[in-house]
This record gives sequence, C-alpha cells and structure tokens, in this order.
Amino acid sequence: MAQQNSFDIVSEVDRAEVTNAIQQTIKEVRQRFDFKGSTATVVLEKDELVLSAEDETKLR
Repeated sequence: MAQQNSFDIVSEVDRAEVTNAIQQTIKEVRQRFDFKGSTATVVLEKDELVLSAEDETKLR
C-alpha cells in the first residue's frame, strides 16, 4: 500500500515576508527600553541572518 500512495512536501520562503519580519524586529529592538543605548543589530545577508549584540542576554 505504501507504494501506491506518494506525495511531495515543498517548503518555499517568501523573501518579502522575511524582509518584513526583519524590519519589524529592527523596529522592536529600537523601541524597547531594555535595548536603549544598545548596539544590537539584525542584518539579512543573501541567505543568512546575522544577529549581534553587546551581550548574550540580548541575543536571546
């Protein structure tokens, strides 16, 4: 029976939605009181998301 039934799972990423989510994250980081004066950044490079902050607590 397993040979009779078959299906493919396809996962596609909408680049515009990813960009929008990153922009919202950057906006949130800028507005948060506990990040005031922080150098936390979120950058999308080609196929890689780069997060940086002064300390590990802010990255979490």
